[in-house]
Amino acid sequence: MKYAYLDLRDIYEHLTNLAITALALSLAVSAIGFFLSGFGFALFAQLVRLVAHIAFGFVMAPYLIAVHRFILLGEVTPGYDLMPGDPRFQRFFGWTIVFALLGAAPAVLSGILPLPGFLRAMLALGLAIAVLIVTVRLIVVLPAVAVDSDRVTWQNAMADTEGHAGRIFLICLVAGLPVALAAAILTVFFASFGFSLLALVAVLIQAAAGVVIASLLVAIASRLYQSLGDRVRA
Repeated sequence: MKYAYLDLRDIYEHLTNLAITALALSLAVSAIGFFLSGFGFALFAQLVRLVAHIAFGFVMAPYLIAVHRFILLGEVTPGYDLMPGDPRFQRFFGWTIVFALLGAAPAVLSGILPLPGFLRAMLALGLAIAVLIVTVRLIVVLPAVAVDSDRVTWQNAMADTEGHAGRIFLICLVAGLPVALAAAILTVFFASFGFSLLALVAVLIQAAAGVVIASLLVAIASRLYQSLGDRVRA
């Protein structure tokens, strides 16, 4: 965890403008998702959250690519360049969509299947565990894409992380937990008042924490790519 936070310090020191831009855009996406999720039924709200996660990945992609390249190549990206036509951006964003779909699958599937409450909860739990395992095993994909490796496949990523899933999960958990706990405490505090404006503040706090946690996970993924990414390394 110590090294992840040291990397985070260096990221914010050298990529300050990119981090501020990514934060502002993520807050805007979260605010839009908050207002849209208030309309319609529960499944619609889940779909809105999925679209918001995909949009979050879209606006964060230039920043996250820059962070990977800073840690792995020492490259300091001067500005936030959102270029959807760039092949690197397309590959990176494509993988973020995969992760977003994986993350949404447990809630969506358990919500649409006509199952009793207990079975629905068990299905959601089982799917969540499976998604967590797959996500942890695929973590070296994103840094490989960011540095333009031509050997990025899910099979190579799974092979590189074989036997390391538990350690990777614990590293990510320990690094992200302080930020997540602080955000959770603030979220509960503001949401407890019951006012829609303060509920929005709670959502924005979660979004800001998400940017910090994403930065930490990108730093961890980059270091894991250096040490484990034999098959996905260019």
